[in-house]
Amino acid sequence: MTTNDILLAVAFILALVLVILRLNRRRRQREGAGRDPFVEALRHLIDGEDDLAYSRLVETVRLDTSNIDAYIVLGDILRRRGDYERALKVHRDVTIRSALSPSTNRTVLKSLALDYAALGRWGAAEETLLKLDRLSKKDLWPRLHLLEVYEAQRKWSNAFELGMELEEEPGVTGSRLAGYKVEQARDLIKQGAYHKSRIILKEALKHDSACAEAFLAIGDTYSEEGRTEEAVQWWEKMVEIVPERSTEAFSCLEDALYQLGAFSRMADIYTRHLNANPDSAEAALALAHLLERKGEVGEAIEVLNTHRPHTRDAHLLDQAIARLHYRSGDTQRALELVFGDVTRRVEQQEQVEADFEMSSEAAELIVEDEVAELEDEEEESAV
Repeated sequence: MTTNDILLAVAFILALVLVILRLNRRRRQREGAGRDPFVEALRHLIDGEDDLAYSRLVETVRLDTSNIDAYIVLGDILRRRGDYERALKVHRDVTIRSALSPSTNRTVLKSLALDYAALGRWGAAEETLLKLDRLSKKDLWPRLHLLEVYEAQRKWSNAFELGMELEEEPGVTGSRLAGYKVEQARDLIKQGAYHKSRIILKEALKHDSACAEAFLAIGDTYSEEGRTEEAVQWWEKMVEIVPERSTEAFSCLEDALYQLGAFSRMADIYTRHLNANPDSAEAALALAHLLERKGEVGEAIEVLNTHRPHTRDAHLLDQAIARLHYRSGDTQRALELVFGDVTRRVEQQEQVEADFEMSSEAAELIVEDEVAELEDEEEESAV
């Protein structure tokens, strides 16, 4: 066979292959006429049917490898399934394609940033979000997610600066900004930089005047420096300004006042707190315990009885009252308090059971009456 014959044979085979491929493409087009798998995939996504959407997307990219949007959505589904590495691979493959439109480029960068974050690759996520932010200045999405990435990396200074730019945007509250300052201060406290940390903690209070963590930490820094009286002042401020978190400061105050030889001031702190917050079971119990230690058991019982009606944790106060009665020698009263409660529960249960029995008996009587009426009707019909 000559060289020309070989070339002609090869050309014929190539032509035949092209014809077969074209016929197969036309056949697939005819089979798929009237339906678009990508559109079907989007419908399944709207309905929350990720598995069906995934199947249609695979079909889409098999028929049309140039459908970039299908690849992006495929990767997003993989990420939602927890297959982060494959999701990242799909999205990175998209980025190496040429001639991506600006809109498509931004979309795939968003997906990449989420992939990196899901994998805990915070540095790559940060870099991707910064790039995306440069490409879309009017879109807040990159910066809002960048804030979360800074938090994950404990980059509190960066988070605060960005948070100030985004202040009043959804989720960027004064308490969140204050939290960044508190975290900055905690890092300084670990280094023993108490004065610097207090400056930052006081800045935190400018953003959230009820930041309990800032009050506690300021008190802690003064305490570490041996400036106990100043520590007490800040912890007292917290009890007054953030009463719902006051229990976190009570133990600090007790220890500090004991060191100062001014433990009696603790009773005044508890009393002021209870006057403003009569429902505070913790404060009532703490004051009662303090009075008990001073031997003033009667006063302790009076405090608990006074605040019992105002708190949802009345059972805790009941237990303390019973214990105090027992300690003071009034065993009978203690037993009445303990077993009286049990007796009431038993009586309530017995009443419920009695009501149920009565309703059952009534139902049986109704059924018997209905049966009798039916029997009478049958007898009349027979006559």
